[in-house]
Order: sequence, then structure tokens, then C-alpha cells
Amino acid sequence: MPYRWSTRAILLDKTDATKVLTKIRRQWFAKRKSIAAIVREVMTNDASVLVDNDAANKAADADLALQSLGADDVGQAYITATVTVWDGSASIAAEKLRLVEKIIQGRDFTCMAESLNAVEAWLGSLPGHVYANVRQPPVSTLNLAHMIPLSAVWAGPEQDGHFKAAPLFYGKTAGATPFRFSLHVGDVGHTLIAGPTGAGKSVLLALMALQFRRYMGAQIFAFDFGGSMRAAALGMGGDWHDLGGGLTDDHPSEEQGSSVSLQPLAGIDDPDERKWASEWLGQILAEEGITLTPDVKAYLWSALNSLASSPFHERTISGLVALLQSNALKQALAPYCLGGPYGRLLDADAERLGDANVVVFETEGLIGSGAASSVLSYLFHRIEGRLDGRPTLLVIDEGWLVLDDGNFSGQLREWLKTLRKKNASVIFATQSLSDIANSPIVPAVVESCPTRIFLPNERAIEPQIMAIYRDFGLNNRQIAIIARAASKREYYCQTQRGNR
Repeated sequence: MPYRWSTRAILLDKTDATKVLTKIRRQWFAKRKSIAAIVREVMTNDASVLVDNDAANKAADADLALQSLGADDVGQAYITATVTVWDGSASIAAEKLRLVEKIIQGRDFTCMAESLNAVEAWLGSLPGHVYANVRQPPVSTLNLAHMIPLSAVWAGPEQDGHFKAAPLFYGKTAGATPFRFSLHVGDVGHTLIAGPTGAGKSVLLALMALQFRRYMGAQIFAFDFGGSMRAAALGMGGDWHDLGGGLTDDHPSEEQGSSVSLQPLAGIDDPDERKWASEWLGQILAEEGITLTPDVKAYLWSALNSLASSPFHERTISGLVALLQSNALKQALAPYCLGGPYGRLLDADAERLGDANVVVFETEGLIGSGAASSVLSYLFHRIEGRLDGRPTLLVIDEGWLVLDDGNFSGQLREWLKTLRKKNASVIFATQSLSDIANSPIVPAVVESCPTRIFLPNERAIEPQIMAIYRDFGLNNRQIAIIARAASKREYYCQTQRGNR
């Protein structure tokens, strides 16, 4: 229910406060005895035994207030506290007012529903209006500190401080204060999303990708699993590539994602690109059981130098194999040539990858295959080449697949440490915090992801799982919130600035 609670304090200087308190003390002291009792005392010359103890106590309270004021322990102020509710329907507004009265009176406070004085009361609740609806008598500043609403629910930053633009999105909350979510804390936008499968992780990733397009010049690269971001990518006019063919094979009539082909050696006429190609091919050979001796590296480098002078369309892995002087190396690279199991992806004579601002790679059919490491390593390289300072979002869904591979986890660690300088943010999503806790890159994830989003997990209060949550800085109260949250509807955000 929306409401506005305002507290106005008109502070009194010491002289005025002393006058007011002295007057109040005198008035209460005079009420200790009635007029009849005073007349009787005068006539009988005998002090009255009966005294109004309530008036005497209040006179003593006023005296204590004067002592505190004189010692400069507290000050005095005219306090006006107002709670305003509203609605388009008078009956509903009256019902809201009744609920507010019930809550306030339930806390042993007295409240009054305004009628004839409603306009004055409303004016007194507005900043800058110091004459309307002034309530007396004065209240000490100590009581003011007890009653004034000095804290409120954290609503998130008003804008993304790094982009100097609006927050990424607004989230609905259980209360009346919406939550403004921004990726960046300072200039670091890396984010960790963790929660069990089916808790709403993929929907959140798609929403974040859609909302990230609000920033001028933004580009998005996502490694999806299960096609959950397919609709979002196509809806943004982006490219969706099914690297393993697992999803497009089920829908052969669809053109999107059916023509992925890569040409990793296309740019080796550039010395830096040729150096990268040498390292990339070395990783492939190592996975095929080839020991990278100096002779092997020399054969590889010589073939790359020769291939660099060939026409663009001939700079393929098949072209490289034809130039190699070692049969062992040719056999090791044969699966990556046309006719081999992975040649469809990596041995094209022209790269058909697209240059859209939104690119999503479906990895479900690729993960677990022998080409996964080489394909993803090349795509990482291509993405790094497109980081030119524009706002960039890198989404890695089902991150446990990345953590299981040493090369991928090393690449992720490097991204978390360096991509901040290129205005890029990494969103890393995984099904379980234990995947990260058992990974050698856990220090990099914990230190480099100032924003963490935890999905509902009813098992979070189990001792073993609770210990993992504690390692990520959550206390018992926060863990209980995660355990009670509604799946696919609620999320818990933890940042250095606040939690919600």
C-alpha cells in the first residue's frame, strides 16, 4: 500500500525552550491542588493531605526536561508527524486510513484522522511549510531520534554510475518500494547468478540482455544452453548460432543457426593473429595427444607463414594440413578438416558468423564433443577482437560447463580481471555455488563479481549448503530469505552498496 510518512521538527533555541518548559512546569505544579483545597488550607492553616500525583509527576518531568536542556544534553522542538494515504476511490482511501490507524495504535501510539484540518495537515507534511499544522507541546530531540524514520528499504542506485544512464531494469518487490537494478558497482559490472535448475535463471538472463540494449552502442554476446535466449536474440534482430546443431536439427526448416561456419585462420597475414593461431593450434594438438616439442612448433609456424601468403579463401585448416611436413601433425588435425567430425564448424573457406550487435551461441550440442574447446576458444578470441570500448555484455549460461574445463576457467578468470578496462561486463550463471567453490578460480569470482544474484533454493538452510552460502558473505537471515523465496518469481541481490 503506498503511503507517505513525513516528520517535521521546528527546533527551538535554548532560551525559547526554557520559557516553554518553565511555563509547562508551572501549569502542572499549580494543578497539584484544587482551588477548594487551597482555600481550605488558607482558612484552616493546615496543609492538604490529598495531592494530584499525576500533576506532580508531570511537573517533575518538566523539571527533568529543564535540567537536560540546561546541561545541553537534548534540545526541544515542535514535532508534527503525518502519515498520508490516498486513492482514486474515497471508500478505498478510508479503508487504507483505517489500516494505518490500526498499525500505529498497535504500537501504542495515538493518532488522529484529520477532517476539517485535513488541508492544513497535508500542507504541514510538505517540505518547506513551517506554519501549517504546528503541534504542541514541544518534544525532546531524543524522542525525535526514536520516532523519525531515519532508514528505509534500499531501492538501488538511481542510475548506473558507470554509464551515467538509467538503471538496467526496475524490479517489483514485496513492499511498495521498487528495486532499481544496475550491473555496475563503480566501474565493475561483473555479475554472478547462482541457483538450482528451474528457479528462473534463464528468464533473468534474457531480461538482462534485452534491457542492456537501452545503452547507446551496446553489444551483447551470450553462450546459451538449451535455447533459452533464442527468442530474445531474434527479437532484438540479433544472430543465434546453434554450434552443435542439436536444436536446429530438430527444426530443419529454420534458417537461423543452420549456417554456422568458422574460418579461424583467415587473418593470419597479421603477425599478432598468426601468433594467436599458433597457440590455438598448439592447444588442439595437445588435446590430440601430440607433445609440443620445439620441432612440432617449428613445423607449425613454418606452415602458418606459408599459408599467410595464400589467398584469403585458402587459409583453412585443410590448407594448413597440406603444408605441414609431419604426418603425425596431419593425422592429429584431420578431424578438424572437411570430411572430419568437426570440419563443418572449423574448416570453412569463408566465415559465416555475422557482425550483429547481439550474438547468441547455443552450446548444448557442442559441449562434451571433442571440438568444444577449440570452437569456444576461437569464439572467445573473436569476441575480444570486437571489444572496442562500447558497452558490452558477455553472458555465460550454465557456467559449470566452463568450470569443468581448465582452458575455459582460465579464460573466465582472465576476463574477470581485464575486461573492465574495455567497458565489458561478464554475467556468469551457474546452477550451484559448489561448482564455483570447488573451482580453482573461486578467488577471482568472489573478488571480481561485486554484484551477486541468488535464486530461490529451499535447501539453502541445510548445513552443508549453508556453509557455501556463508563463504559468499551471506548471513543466516539472508540465507533464510533465499530458502523461503518463491521459485521463478523472486531473486535476492547482494552488492557492496546494499542487499535486496
